[in-house]
Amino acid sequence: MKFGPVPLGEARGAILAHSLKIGSGRIAKGRVLDEADIAALRNASFETVTVARLGPRDLDEDTAATRIAESLEPDTLRFGPAGKGRCNLYARNPGLVLVDADRIAAANQIEESLTLATLRPLTAVVANQLVATVKIITFGAASDQVEAVATAARGAVSVARYRPRDAALIQTRLPDMPDRLLDKTKRATADRLRAVAAALRHTTVTDHDSATLAATIKEAAAAHALIIVIGASAITDRRDVVPKAVQEAGGEILHFGLPVDPGNLTLLAHLDGSMVVAMPGSARSPREQGSDWVLQRLAADLPVDSATLAGFGVGGLLKEIRSRPMPRDHEKEERPAPQRPVDAVLLAAGQSRRMGSRNKLLESIGGRAMIRRVCETIELSGIRRLIVVTGHEAEAVSEALSGTASRFVHNPDYAAGMGSSIAAGVHAAYDSMDPPEAIIICLGDMPEVTANMIDRLIENYDADAGRTIVVATYRGQRGNPVLWDHRFADDLANLSGDKGGRDILNEHGEHVITVDLDDAAVLRDVDTPEALDACRRMTREKPVP
Repeated sequence: MKFGPVPLGEARGAILAHSLKIGSGRIAKGRVLDEADIAALRNASFETVTVARLGPRDLDEDTAATRIAESLEPDTLRFGPAGKGRCNLYARNPGLVLVDADRIAAANQIEESLTLATLRPLTAVVANQLVATVKIITFGAASDQVEAVATAARGAVSVARYRPRDAALIQTRLPDMPDRLLDKTKRATADRLRAVAAALRHTTVTDHDSATLAATIKEAAAAHALIIVIGASAITDRRDVVPKAVQEAGGEILHFGLPVDPGNLTLLAHLDGSMVVAMPGSARSPREQGSDWVLQRLAADLPVDSATLAGFGVGGLLKEIRSRPMPRDHEKEERPAPQRPVDAVLLAAGQSRRMGSRNKLLESIGGRAMIRRVCETIELSGIRRLIVVTGHEAEAVSEALSGTASRFVHNPDYAAGMGSSIAAGVHAAYDSMDPPEAIIICLGDMPEVTANMIDRLIENYDADAGRTIVVATYRGQRGNPVLWDHRFADDLANLSGDKGGRDILNEHGEHVITVDLDDAAVLRDVDTPEALDACRRMTREKPVP
């Protein structure tokens, strides 16, 4: 490939290296210059331009990127269309990323302009999450070098798919243990299992003594491939209540203790073909901890022997716990954990085109305007404050919300689509004197979403553990609302037109946490007369809080 400045008369058919502004317009870099481009440049007094011109054995950037991506694509990955020299590969199913680091390094050493980047090995991914990207830095590449990279990288990246399996949860309790703690643990465990394609089929609460627990474990092992045990008190020794119960049931303790904090007090055992994972108290929270890594490997059919678990120590310090400060802190007293305020942005600017002449947000559901119903539900959740983005019929929408604690921001470009409204709400949230740590984007036409669903997203948010995008799902299908950590504010604030956050989700898939809410409400928006009638019927049968 040739590169450099050439006289304008010799630039026809070459690739423009840098964008050029011509009057009120511009010619974008990467464009193959034609006669009209040459004439426009001549009229703008250009005499030379910097271009790239491919040789007979060169491949253009998109063809080169696609060729390398093809060599990487096993049955667990798919690649998308190439553009501007980039071709991305996505996971077909949830699982753990497997990377041959030596082969990736070898491929990247062949030619500096031909690059391949992947997620870190054993990153947990969801379906359609970005796993790897091929980027051709120049406008083209020699075909023999492209083939050399493709050969070196072939099969170096894949996803170990999670294998669906049934699971049982056994909790032990002491007399003073509240039911709400048990319920919270059940919810967190169900979410944890769904993330690895396992289904919680059975739950049991039993006394915290080894004999009773042993009988319960043995019964569960007869029907379930995976057994989760969370005891009323932590395991402190292999002779403690939970490991003793496993052995009394006929099981074998494979490993006790993980070099991961939180999650140190995790126990792994085997019983009659079933795996038993005894989790510490940190597993009552949805936040990432050591047991999650064990579950991911089990679900992906990867080794979980002692040598493997010992390797968890590298990267195993998930966060420093303020109640157990390290000696270097020299702290005399425990400090309270910092609050993480979460704000909500409610999109109420749309034109309701599919409803004809009616503004769906002002239609009555259960005696209240739809938008008021949604607004009051959000205010019942654990958010700090609510920002409502208005647009179409802004005065009427604001009047419908009179008396609420909402803050209003108007989007004058509402006709362009949802992306512009998201950007307006995000700007309002983060341009304030006290910006939030995260925001939840809520849709004004989803009146069946409850305050509890919003709280579940907030409960699963943990920036320290990398849980920075939290998505509501139903049976694995993504819906709304979506919680976004503040680090994505710029991406959201730059949205425009009718483009929502889907591309941002896909680009940052390693940060996405899905929370299955067991309710299709997170998928249902009311945007047609038929959907409105169905929602009204459902509301009469079961009022939405």
